[in-house]
Amino acid sequence: QMGFWDDHSTAQEFIRNNMIVHQGKGLGYAASTKEELGFVTQFSLETGIVLDPVYSGKALYHFFQNVVLKDPETYKGKNVLFWHTGGNLGLF
Repeated sequence: QMGFWDDHSTAQEFIRNNMIVHQGKGLGYAASTKEELGFVTQFSLETGIVLDPVYSGKALYHFFQNVVLKDPETYKGKNVLFWHTGGNLGLF
């Protein structure tokens, strides 16, 4: 058997039972707030990781605001995945 779960559940059941998805679209496609743009800039300066303001930057901003800062105890000691999907072409 190949896969990452032991029982015979479907992928959809696994996701529903083991993942939490947070909305992070903000104002919508390619519409960023000053706070989102400031976060993307500061994050790039501090980490060297460049995020585009349309997808990954906006998603990570909302992740920090709604998960890391607002509700840190819920995720303390847990595995958290932020999937950086690229989008660097949005920088040009």
